[in-house]
Amino acid sequence: MSDAPARDTETVRGYQGAASPSKLLEVARFFLKLGLVGFGGPLVHIAMMEDELVGENSKEWSDEGTFMEGLAICNMLPGPASTQLGIFMGWVRAGNLGALVAGATFMAPTFLIVVALSYVYFAYGQLPSVEAFFYGVNPVVIGLIAGAAYSMARSSLKEGRADLEFTLGDHDWVIDVRLLALLVGALVATVLLNPNPVIEFAIAGLVAVVLFRPDWLRANQRRVSITAAGGVLLAALYTFRDRIGATIGDSVALPGAVGGLVATLWGNVWVKLFLFMLYTGSFIFGGGLVLIPFIEKYVVSEFGWLTATQFVDGIAIGQLTPGPVVMTTTFVGYKLMLDIYGSVGWAVVGAFVAMVGAFAPSFLFITLAFPYVARVRDNDIVRVALFGINAAVVGAIVGATVTLAFDAFAVVTGTPAMFAALSLDPVRVGLAAVTFGLFTRGTDAAYLIIGGGALGAAVYFLV
Repeated sequence: MSDAPARDTETVRGYQGAASPSKLLEVARFFLKLGLVGFGGPLVHIAMMEDELVGENSKEWSDEGTFMEGLAICNMLPGPASTQLGIFMGWVRAGNLGALVAGATFMAPTFLIVVALSYVYFAYGQLPSVEAFFYGVNPVVIGLIAGAAYSMARSSLKEGRADLEFTLGDHDWVIDVRLLALLVGALVATVLLNPNPVIEFAIAGLVAVVLFRPDWLRANQRRVSITAAGGVLLAALYTFRDRIGATIGDSVALPGAVGGLVATLWGNVWVKLFLFMLYTGSFIFGGGLVLIPFIEKYVVSEFGWLTATQFVDGIAIGQLTPGPVVMTTTFVGYKLMLDIYGSVGWAVVGAFVAMVGAFAPSFLFITLAFPYVARVRDNDIVRVALFGINAAVVGAIVGATVTLAFDAFAVVTGTPAMFAALSLDPVRVGLAAVTFGLFTRGTDAAYLIIGGGALGAAVYFLV
C-alpha cells in the first residue's frame, strides 16, 4: 500500500454554504421533522437525508458526491455519524449557523423526550408497574447492545485479509485474524482491568500499524522511535499522575497552586459533568454505543453517579427516541443534579449541560476540523490505525456489557447475606437472547423495548 495524496483543504472547505434567514428556516424545518419522525436509528436518518436533500428530485442541498464525502468523513470522526452528517448538511446549506441550527433542531425533540421519560423514571420508578416494566426492559437493552456489537464486528473484522470466511445464520463473515485478536484483547482488558477507553483505543491503533504496515515502520524507524518514546513517557505520566502531582505539589509552590485550582474546578460538579461529557463526546469512535465503556467505567464505577441498572435503563430510554443514543448522556446529567439539588428544574439544567458537552465535539469536528480530516482520510497509516481502533471499540463495548449483563441477570438468593448465593434469572437471560436474535434480523429497537417491557411486566406480576 502507498500513502494517498492529500486532499485540497480549500476544495473541501468550499462545501461550506452561506447563511440567510430563508436557508436557516429551511434547515430548521427539515431537521426538526427528522428529529420527530426519524425512528429506526442512524441508517434511517442517513436514508432520509439522502432521499430529501440530495439529487434532482430533492431539495438539492448538495450533489451525491458531496453527500458521500461527508458521510465517509463523519464515519471516520469520533461521535454519532448520523448527527454529524446532519450538522454537515446544515453546514453545506448555510455555513456555521446552518450547522448549529441543524444540530439543535435535530436533537431538540429527543432531548425533550429523554427529559420527560427521565422525570417519569425517577419520580415513579418505585411504583410496581414501572418497576415491572423495567424488569423486562433491562435485559432487552443487553440484547440490543450485543446485537449492535455483532453488526459492528461483522463490519470491522472484514478489513484487511480474508483469513476466515463462513456463514452464520443469514450473515456472511469475513475475518482478518489480526483484527479479531485486537477485538478479543480489548474485550479481555475491559473485563479484567477496565482501563481508560481512550488509552485502549490508542494502543489498538498503534498495534494495528505494527501488524499491518511493518514495511512503513522499517522505512520510518527514526520517526517511529521518537514517537514511541513520547508515547511511553505520556503513558508513564498518566499511570503515575497522582504520585507525580503530589510530589510536585509538595515541593514547588506554583504548580501546587495550579494543581489546587485544577482540583477545585474538577471538584465543582457542573464543571466535572461538562468536561467529562466533552471528553466522552470527543472519543466515541464507531457510533453512539461507544459511550458504554466510558459511562460504565467512570459514571458507574468511579463517580457513582448511576447504578449499573439505572445506566442500562437510561440506554433504553435513549433507544425509545427518534434521535441518537448518545442522548443517554442527558439521562446522566438529569439524575446527577436531581440527586444533588432534589429539584426537577436543576435536573433539567443538568441534562442540558450534559447534552451540550457530549455533542459540542461534533460541531467542532465539522465546522473546524472537517477540511483537515478530509486531507488525511485516505492516508494508509491513518486507515490502518482506524482498523485497529474500530476492532478494539467492539471489544470494549462487549467487555463493558459483560459487567452490565451480570447486574441485569443476577439474582441474589438466600439469607442471611453471608449465605446468599448468586444465580441467573432465566426470564431475563431468555429476553436478552430473543432480543439479540430479533434485532440482528432487523426488528426495530423501540418495538423490542416496548414488547420486552410488557412481557417482563407480565412475568413480574405472575411469578
